[in-house]
Amino acid sequence: MFIGIKKSEERLIRRNNLKLNQEEQNQIVFASVQQIHQYYEAKKYTVEQVLLCYAKNMIIAGSENFYICDISFSEALNIAKNLDLELKRESSMLYHKDKPLFGIPITLKDTFIAPGTFQSFGCVSRCKQRSNGHGIQSFLIESAGGIIIAKTNMPQFGFSFESENHVFGRSIHPTHPDRSQGGSTGGEAGLLIKGGTLIGVGSDSGGSIRIPCHFCGVWGYKPSSKRLCMRGQAKNIGGWDGIRYVLSCYGPMTRTFEDLIPLMEAFTNQQNYNLSPISIKDINFHLLPFNRQACFTEKKLKIGVLRGMNLMLPSKANQRALQIAANNLRKQGHQVFEFDVDQNIFNTLQQIMCYVILGEGGMRSAYELYEGEPFVKHFDNFVAISHPNIIVRRINQFWLWLNNRKRELQYHKAADHPITYYESLHLTAELAKLQVQMAVIWDQLQIDGVISPVSAGVAVKHFTAKDQFSTICYTFAWNLLDYSAGSVPITKVLQDEQFYDEPSKFGVIDNEYRALQDCMRNSIDLPVGIQMSCV
Repeated sequence: MFIGIKKSEERLIRRNNLKLNQEEQNQIVFASVQQIHQYYEAKKYTVEQVLLCYAKNMIIAGSENFYICDISFSEALNIAKNLDLELKRESSMLYHKDKPLFGIPITLKDTFIAPGTFQSFGCVSRCKQRSNGHGIQSFLIESAGGIIIAKTNMPQFGFSFESENHVFGRSIHPTHPDRSQGGSTGGEAGLLIKGGTLIGVGSDSGGSIRIPCHFCGVWGYKPSSKRLCMRGQAKNIGGWDGIRYVLSCYGPMTRTFEDLIPLMEAFTNQQNYNLSPISIKDINFHLLPFNRQACFTEKKLKIGVLRGMNLMLPSKANQRALQIAANNLRKQGHQVFEFDVDQNIFNTLQQIMCYVILGEGGMRSAYELYEGEPFVKHFDNFVAISHPNIIVRRINQFWLWLNNRKRELQYHKAADHPITYYESLHLTAELAKLQVQMAVIWDQLQIDGVISPVSAGVAVKHFTAKDQFSTICYTFAWNLLDYSAGSVPITKVLQDEQFYDEPSKFGVIDNEYRALQDCMRNSIDLPVGIQMSCV
């Protein structure tokens, strides 16, 4: 039993009799949104039956793989019954064209505000009070006919690409138990593969949607920071409210490309947004509708291929996935070319990200949030480099510099001292300069998008993400530049790709390099995706 879930909710799910055989249940839980709507149209299944199928799988996956941290099933069941009554009154689903999520079970990452749930951030001190009302996301989902059934697990305070905390445990990869399913929106990705949700809602500050999707083999989309109203999530670390470097957003995670679209339509519905309470939306935000037709355009695009970043070059499996994508784009008539840019851009972006994580005094805000609660293993390295003695910190930095260990030196420099307001202004200016520089490059090349690896490796083994921070430089970069980005499942690791021997172009072979070597061992059949980024 997972801590925090109301036992009555779980009993309610187990007590309801589906009256469907296993074949029918599988037909439901692995259907697309369009197929579910066709079932409703044909009166083949009720909304209540669909909800119960997903809830059953959700409970099993939640207990076995630690994906669930809260359930709102009694309210979901009431909504499903009301939607069934609505279906009986209307002869056609065409009536619900303004409700793209009609009767669709949806789960949310722990951070999102929804009635009757808490937003714990994997922290004991945050599991004391449940929300009384909607956040903007839950309001728009329910207005579009969606049914929120649960909240899903994430890392302690949300900054890791392993989903582990002391409250709900360590989430496990849906097909490879010795591996993590990713983070920070980890519970959603695992639940999608297990048939416990049809659409997951995640947030992404540095890859939190794209990395779990890459690890598990599902689709994910992170819009740019100004595309959606950014209210609706609880605050975790108080000091981070002042951050202006990382431009976060939220978005859908699904098993198919087409299923990404209904949630984006719901989040950009102007009529429903106007009807939302003033207290949960941003009065200065201008909402633009989502263009479904643009997702299926026949226009031929110009796509750049970013083969790798010198911080950590991608593995053979990731290189092959990228080549498969490039070849397929060419076959479809798109213009594909090599996107070679100055690697110093990405090196500087990574250093800025290190300051975001450690620049306020080395985990200081996290200490304040957790009120003495111990950190999970992921933060061992960050805690170690934030040594209270400045002499020790400087000796460590000198030794790393002397031995050309550039990757580790970036973290130590960021944790050296709390950055001043003056230094923060310079970091902001440096980031703005890089954003302009990249915008000029895109304009000069007249490109529509760039494909690149999601990470240098694949799903990490448990407790090893702490030693592979540089492998996810590919996702951080697009957050800092504030571009839209998505994760696309492509292939799986082959027998002869279970190794890592790429040259180390950013310093010597170090702990992170060796951790990636270990990650690629025994990695056969793990999913491999690519990242698509655009303005």
